[in-house]
Amino acid sequence: MTVRIVKPMRGGRVRAIASKSEAHRLLICAALADQKTSIICPDRSQDILATARCLQEMGASIGVEDNGFAVAPLHRATPPSLEIDCGESGSTLRFLLPVCGMLGLPTVFRMGGRLPQRPLSALREAMEPHGFVLSGTCPLRGEGRLQSGVYNLPGDVSSQFVSGLLFALPPLTGESQIRVSGSLQSRPYVDMTLDALALFGITIEETGGSFVIPGGQVYHSPRNVAVAGDWSNAAFWLSAGAIGEKAVACTGLAMQSRQGDREIVNLLKRFGARVDCG
Repeated sequence: MTVRIVKPMRGGRVRAIASKSEAHRLLICAALADQKTSIICPDRSQDILATARCLQEMGASIGVEDNGFAVAPLHRATPPSLEIDCGESGSTLRFLLPVCGMLGLPTVFRMGGRLPQRPLSALREAMEPHGFVLSGTCPLRGEGRLQSGVYNLPGDVSSQFVSGLLFALPPLTGESQIRVSGSLQSRPYVDMTLDALALFGITIEETGGSFVIPGGQVYHSPRNVAVAGDWSNAAFWLSAGAIGEKAVACTGLAMQSRQGDREIVNLLKRFGARVDCG
């Protein structure tokens, strides 16, 4: 496909789309919380909708509204077995595998596209000694119930494995640890998970290469939360402003965000662009 641009952008104002990564995390926390949560999220991708759909199948009530989601938490009277469709969303699958294990839900995970080919071995090896056993590939089946303890993960695999366990371990009885060997890849995504958990009152202590998770914790809903703008998408607009004839304003971004692509601000400044962060 060839695209020809006949009239380049000459400035303007655009709203950053909602961060898919942040939406996943807030939806899961809201579904595990003690009361209803309203999530402002004006943009919805197929991956975000996959997480919302799976949480509904797990027992949450999620209403799709014009500007986001209204989430009533999971019913504790869970069904004897469950089948959820993760679509092509790796975040949905890798986050919810440990959550289903925490709930003790025998679950069939259905997947689409290339998702069945994406690796899960490190997460499987971390969970199975603690009671949640996976079998099959597509569909993938999980049985048993996670127990607290020490979980070992290599740092050079997907940070989604760490995030999934961070969601699942706080409600368990007894303290848990996630020990990460080597340098943790995609660290900003784990930081985003820690921020979402803190927003819902979950305490995680970090020491050395380990995350220490006190047991028996309850997710407390802040009642109203908003998904911040996506820095990776905004980078294109900001770069266009840096090279264009006039400035481009990109709204809806949080300067305190832990998204790794926020680094675009510093990169553009190093190239000599003027970037005002209002």
